[in-house]
Amino acid sequence: MRRIFWILFFSCSAAGLILSFLPPGSWPWWDSSWILLFFVATYAGMVESEGLSATRMTAGIVLVSMAVLLGLGALTGWPVGPLRFTEHSGLRLGGAIPLALPLFAFALLTASGQAAAAAMPGSGRTGLAIGTAVAFLVTIANGTDFLVSRRIWWLWNPWGDGHAPGRIIFSFLVLGAAAAILSFAYPVHTSMRRTRWNAAVIAWLSINLLFLAARLATLLP
Repeated sequence: MRRIFWILFFSCSAAGLILSFLPPGSWPWWDSSWILLFFVATYAGMVESEGLSATRMTAGIVLVSMAVLLGLGALTGWPVGPLRFTEHSGLRLGGAIPLALPLFAFALLTASGQAAAAAMPGSGRTGLAIGTAVAFLVTIANGTDFLVSRRIWWLWNPWGDGHAPGRIIFSFLVLGAAAAILSFAYPVHTSMRRTRWNAAVIAWLSINLLFLAARLATLLP
C-alpha cells in the first residue's frame, strides 16, 4: 500500500510541473491531493520502519508544534512572518482550521531528515539535526515562488514592508531552528546506514525539482 501512495505522489508531482506554466490557482484540487498523498506516504513509511506507536508519537509532536508555529504567524504575524489563508484553502478541520501546512511540514521534515541521513550516513544526532534543518530550509526557500505565487490558497509574507532583510533572515532562522529541534522527535534511523536511498529521499529531490521548475518558468517571456 505504501508503494501505491508513493507512485500516486510522484505522479501528482509530475503533473504539478504543468502548473508552473498555468495561471495562478489552476487545478485547485491539486494542492490538497499532493499534500495528502505526501503525508500518507511518509507516514506509512514510518509505520513500516518504526512501528505504529512511535510514528503516532512523532507525528503528533511535529504536527502540533508546526500547527502552533504557523498559527502564531496567522494570528500575530510573528515569528515566521504574516501568514494568511484564502478562501481557496483545502484540508480544513471543522471547516475552519487549515490542516494542509502542518501536514506538509511533517512530510517535508520527514523527507528532509532521510535526505540528510542519506547524504551524511555517519553523522551523529546533532549533525543529522543540522542536516535536516538545512534540507528543510533549502526546500522552503526554493519553493517560495511556487507555494506563494503559483498557488492562491495561502499567502505568506516573511519580508514584511519594504522586504526587510533582517525579517527574512529571522523567519528562516525560526523555521530552521524548529526543524532541527523537531528532528530529535524522530527515532534514530539505523536502517538508513544500510539503505541510503529510499522513496522519501527521492520525494525530497522531486519536490525541489518541481519548485525549481516554477522558478525557471518565471524567467520565461
